[in-house]
Amino acid sequence: MVKSSTPIWVLLFSFMFGFEKPRVRLAAIIGLMVTGVILTVEGETKFDMAGFLLVLVAAIVSGLRWNMTQLLLQEDRLGIDNPIATLYHLSPIMFVIMLLLSLIFENPIDQFKESKHFDTMFHFLESFGLMAIGGLLAFAMTLAELYLIKSTNTVTLSVAGISKEIVIIMLSVLIYGDVLTRKTLLGLFVSIVGIIWYNYYKMTKAQQADNAPYQMIPIHSNSKLED
Repeated sequence: MVKSSTPIWVLLFSFMFGFEKPRVRLAAIIGLMVTGVILTVEGETKFDMAGFLLVLVAAIVSGLRWNMTQLLLQEDRLGIDNPIATLYHLSPIMFVIMLLLSLIFENPIDQFKESKHFDTMFHFLESFGLMAIGGLLAFAMTLAELYLIKSTNTVTLSVAGISKEIVIIMLSVLIYGDVLTRKTLLGLFVSIVGIIWYNYYKMTKAQQADNAPYQMIPIHSNSKLED
């Protein structure tokens, strides 16, 4: 449930960076969607303070990360306003950090030796193929997220993330036969209402911008002609 608070931190950092103007209506929309996501998650039977703090820090840092990404993409003076260029500069750093963390905490070399997914050449090729497909999908998703941020903002991305969670839940019901409780169905309904409300908010905001009166710029004519 703590991870579901990420859209709130995205909105707060958007206010801090000046990407969004503080509005009660927008805060209410994000709060409604977060409430819906929380309702879809079953309550934890055991509370762990270390886990709570780690997930809370991850949610806060995630909100900061996406707003800093928007700053890179929408500030031409920084020189990496292209999503592909941004991904080109950020991917090596992320790869090195994730590799170091994996070597420290997961010990992947021993995992590969003992795993049945790499015991034969067929299993190795099968596992590598699945990882390659997953990597390509992750690359396409990240690139789409960067293009979305450049065209809109991080708040829209967080709303799209909530839509993704709803699609995942629906697919789990259709493919794996998961049973949804009344609480989960209520959470899905609340989230969908929040998404519809956000789209209506953006649509009315765009209409107000289009209907805004234009300010006439006075033109001063000079009666003397220059040779």
